[in-house]
Amino acid sequence: MRVRADTVIGALLVIFVATLFAVSFGLPPAPYETMGPALFPRFILVAVFPMCLVLFVKSAVRDFREGPAEREFGSFAEWFDNYRNVLAVYLLFFMFAWALPWAGYLASGFFFLLLAQLALGPKGWGKVPQFLAVTTGILALLYFIFRVVLLVLLPEGEIGLM
Repeated sequence: MRVRADTVIGALLVIFVATLFAVSFGLPPAPYETMGPALFPRFILVAVFPMCLVLFVKSAVRDFREGPAEREFGSFAEWFDNYRNVLAVYLLFFMFAWALPWAGYLASGFFFLLLAQLALGPKGWGKVPQFLAVTTGILALLYFIFRVVLLVLLPEGEIGLM
């Protein structure tokens, strides 16, 4: 049986999410809040766990059905072409994390979301207004959830563009 990367990653994600869920019970309760600090992580973990489990099960079943196969190694150019989008989003995320203390949540989040859509979405200037609308909507929704509902202070940044 050939074990693909999807099977290994799925198994690791299932273990990781289950471990994080178990660790969330060790978080101290909030002294003056009805919702503790573990509520949002648990909510996300409960939503992500079934997807990780489906990834693992589907991949493991496919590995079992296909049986052994020869491994093919392509050139670096082929590998880069296959993972170009993933690498671009990682780079954008690290730039977002680097800019967050300096530019704040709104500015760095705006550029991250917009550039990620430009990198991953359909090409052409006609899509830019749609990307701007989606970016603004997502930022507003996340701001409302974290700042208004959960009362989380978001980074303002040194230049104060919060």
